[in-house]
Amino acid sequence: MQKPPRVVGPIGATLMSINGMVGAGIFALPALLYAEVGNFAPWMFLIFGLLFSSSIVISARLSTMFQSSGGPQLWSQAAFGPFVGFQVGWIMVIAMGAGRAATFYVLVSYLAVIFPVFDEAFARAAALSFILAALTTISLSGMINSIGGLAVGTVIKLSPIVALCAMAFASGGIAATFALPRFGAFESVALLVYFAFSGANSSAFAAGEFKNPRRDLPLTMLGSLGIIILFYMVVQWAYIAAGAPQAVGNTTPLAMAAKAVMGDHGALLLSIAAIFSIATNALSYSIAGPRVIFGMAERGLLPARFALVSRRFGAPDRAILLFSAIIALMLASGAFAFLATMTSLGSQLVVLCYVCAFAVLMRRFSEANDGTLPLRWWPAMGIAAGFAVFTIVQAPTSAFALLAALLALGTGLYFVARKGEVTAPVIEFD
Repeated sequence: MQKPPRVVGPIGATLMSINGMVGAGIFALPALLYAEVGNFAPWMFLIFGLLFSSSIVISARLSTMFQSSGGPQLWSQAAFGPFVGFQVGWIMVIAMGAGRAATFYVLVSYLAVIFPVFDEAFARAAALSFILAALTTISLSGMINSIGGLAVGTVIKLSPIVALCAMAFASGGIAATFALPRFGAFESVALLVYFAFSGANSSAFAAGEFKNPRRDLPLTMLGSLGIIILFYMVVQWAYIAAGAPQAVGNTTPLAMAAKAVMGDHGALLLSIAAIFSIATNALSYSIAGPRVIFGMAERGLLPARFALVSRRFGAPDRAILLFSAIIALMLASGAFAFLATMTSLGSQLVVLCYVCAFAVLMRRFSEANDGTLPLRWWPAMGIAAGFAVFTIVQAPTSAFALLAALLALGTGLYFVARKGEVTAPVIEFD
């Protein structure tokens, strides 16, 4: 069976990780954080970025063991077998689909700020259809074109933000003083900041199309996280320097900050940046999501047709179309809003699964061949698992009920969808 070509290098891997993290959140977070913790807000990104790095260190180590696509789905299947691997992949695909459906609505809302016609029902539906069709077309055209789209979108979305930062610092400087936040305020924004970094390991989902995934993924995941921690801190300082904190409560705080230092044109540029930021985030997951489906089909967890690859473009076209169909179904039904309530819960259960998978695989193929896990990995595992549990207990009962229903549905799909022999992931441990 034909496989997608390995065409992605370190730059493409970095673009996937960066755009997996930077979407709509950075355009709303500055005001929310400042309202709760004041001038301490930039340091929240550093604190929780370092905490988040514990799970990325584990992802980075796991990515050195495999050459195939799937990420957490692949790792869980390798450690716990096909049933758990299927359930993890099922939850990942549903969560990514629900997230993209919600993201499309946010993108159209930003378009409506510039072009009010998109507030009308027909125009909004047409825009949603066009966005889905455009991202699907880019994905179908192959990995090289998809990475090119990420590169262009990244430049367009970051340029106005960089300009805002430069103008804000020139007019207001950097806030060097701060007061430590109250514990209650600190806790209230902890999850918000923590999830601003989610997506850092999304490049691992498409590892099967990387030239040298075992070398590039660990470096680019950790490097991208470091870049984004610094980027978020600088943007928060710029927001404070712009004198826009008095606009707390506004739905477009960065646009307000840009208007304060750059005028109406600055606000327009930041609105355009938000549109491209959301679009590139959606494109990043439109690349990653189908590769999870492809990896599951390649290993026999889904029908083999979803592992077919376009001869012209080298893209897993059936998997891409299935992922787009899932998004379209959520957009048409409105179910994505309901499913979004369990997206965070599901993602943290996935984190727990791959932390446990890491422990199993490291013991199974221990460096000393004695079945032990080196002590240096325990702090990272403890922090990653601890924060996942902390997040899980915050979820409402309705999210647990929905997740249970989805897992039950996934169990039925597992026995229907798997065809023939299941192939165990190939571990290349050293």
